[in-house]
Amino acid sequence: MAARARPLAAAWIALALVVLLAWFGSLELRGLFVPDEARYAEIPREMTASGDWITPRLNDLKYFEKPPLQYWMTAVSYRLFGEDEWTARLPSAMLGFFALLMLGFTGYRLRDVRTGLVAATLLGSSWAYFLAGQYLTLDMTLTACLTFALCAFLLAQSAADVRRRNAWMSAAWAAAALAVLAKGLVGVVLPAGALLAYLALRREQVGLLRRLSLLPGVAIFVAIAAPWFLVVQHRNPEFFHFFFVYEHLERFTRTDHHRVGAWWYYVPVLLAGMMPWTPALAREGWQWLRRASCRAPRQAAAGFSPRLFCVAWIAVIVVFFSVSRSKLPAYVLPAFPAIALLLAMRPRERDAAALSWSAWGTCAAGIVLLAAAHGLPRTQKFVALGEHAVAQLPWLYAAAAALLAGGAVAVARVRAGRLASAAFMLVIATLGFWHLVFGFLHQTDADFSSERLIEEFTDDRKPYRPEVPFYSVAQFDPSVPFYLGRTTTLVATRGELGPGIDAEPGKAVATLEDFERLWRAQPGQAYAVLRPGTFADLRSRGLPMIEAATDGRLVIAARHAQEPEPEKRTTGGWRRWR
Repeated sequence: MAARARPLAAAWIALALVVLLAWFGSLELRGLFVPDEARYAEIPREMTASGDWITPRLNDLKYFEKPPLQYWMTAVSYRLFGEDEWTARLPSAMLGFFALLMLGFTGYRLRDVRTGLVAATLLGSSWAYFLAGQYLTLDMTLTACLTFALCAFLLAQSAADVRRRNAWMSAAWAAAALAVLAKGLVGVVLPAGALLAYLALRREQVGLLRRLSLLPGVAIFVAIAAPWFLVVQHRNPEFFHFFFVYEHLERFTRTDHHRVGAWWYYVPVLLAGMMPWTPALAREGWQWLRRASCRAPRQAAAGFSPRLFCVAWIAVIVVFFSVSRSKLPAYVLPAFPAIALLLAMRPRERDAAALSWSAWGTCAAGIVLLAAAHGLPRTQKFVALGEHAVAQLPWLYAAAAALLAGGAVAVARVRAGRLASAAFMLVIATLGFWHLVFGFLHQTDADFSSERLIEEFTDDRKPYRPEVPFYSVAQFDPSVPFYLGRTTTLVATRGELGPGIDAEPGKAVATLEDFERLWRAQPGQAYAVLRPGTFADLRSRGLPMIEAATDGRLVIAARHAQEPEPEKRTTGGWRRWR
């Protein structure tokens, strides 16, 4: 028995090392994509530059859409390791990985080692969770904090002694407070909604409410979550209305953000996001429905049910965001850890059937994606990327082939009774698929990021002067100030920076006519970043500007031709780690 366990343990260790390498190995690979990644990298850069860690600013304008936890973590990462893509993505990637470990530990404590390993494997290799861990957004930070809260709550309610239960409940309250600092009131609304739904289903209100450690828990929550809100409101009187009324109530109930979707919007998101395990999940759901329809209703068993709470958690998150008038795919990401834990707690004897379904489903996904890659060159959006994107299609063919091959090997392994190696192949196929997709994105990231444009512009052979005026004309790309290492002056554009412009109107130029007057009256050098069409239009009006660099998507214009200078110029804060 011990001899048989050693190869199995070695396989799990190998899988853990592969996941670890895949999780952190590509953080540097791509330029920061606009708008989200660039935005959430630039705000902490400005925090470290200004020393103001209370009032978030984007392009030197107040930006109150989100709380500061992500900004603080990224700013610390910059201080420790320098400003770069991988240091910008590192905090959310680390939180996502720690949440995997926490889910695995929770499964182990609730059931056994197998449950913990399966839960962590399912979550870490699910398409949505893995992809979220590779990009700089607030959704992974929120999901990690809520996962800590969920796991701590489950461990508290399953604890045998009061002291351990109270310790885990304190951790759950603290994690919920951090979730509020990560993305606002949703960090407490979702756990509270899940708790109320569970109470309605279980009808054990009194016993569970006594185990919530309400008084010390609320004290912990307020001590962690409240101080920043109080201080930022004191310094910025407009904060309360914008953050709580506009960003929460109006975003939830109105369609102004143009993120509407049908009531079933999140069904395909959940189905695609849980791949390659969606077929197994579908089979489990079908089996549960069959059993539920065949047996008579019975009285709920006494005591806390982790499985039922996971069901309530998933349902509340999906329903809450389905009702919202503002929808994005990543909003339901906090449901995925509970789905993984629920699937991991199924009986062991159903493993072979579940793996067989997932293996065949992965083969089917590979075939579908091969066909999709073949049809991409005929789509309008792909054609707009240009011939260089078409030349990189082999990356996508290889990615789809990795799924097909991995699924086929997993099918053979299941038939041979080698379930662990079948699961291993599905994980490897998924990780290989996404890293090949990242290879395609790296080759085409000039269409989504200004990294290569700024590299060309700040080349040491060119006399770039970082201290002169720099304008963003009729558009704003947040990756430009990050890669330049300095902010720009907005011209004739508002967008998400509109409230910041209203608070400090002197920091922006309202119209193109005002910009033309400024540009002509400029005593020395100046730069502007703008769309090619805007550049051509201003040139046709006789504005004295020349093209200094372009990537086809944006043009950087200089006020006049520059003479080379004898001394070597710096790159104005250009990234130190390359």
